[in-house]
Amino acid sequence: MLIATVYAFVRWVVAPEDARFGAMLAWGVGIAVIAMLQIVVAVLVDLRLDPRLPYACLLLPLYPLAYWTINALAALTAQTPGLLRGPRDRRVVWDLPRSDT
Repeated sequence: MLIATVYAFVRWVVAPEDARFGAMLAWGVGIAVIAMLQIVVAVLVDLRLDPRLPYACLLLPLYPLAYWTINALAALTAQTPGLLRGPRDRRVVWDLPRSDT
């Protein structure tokens, strides 16, 4: 993924007319605009029931940040011991007890 991103960026810098990112960016902007319109309509509908709702919307960008941070920390804590330990001396085998039937 990193190689593809770097390749696309370099190609965009060298020859922007060949990159053809316009359609992809237009779709992304369109989806973002529709999502924002949905949020605005939802807030306007619920504003009568909860007048402090717009203040809660200020915290919306923090949710993905917290989600990605927790996932990154979980991945680091799960993988670090295995990476530091190095390769195992023997393979891990899952042994299932079989019954005679």
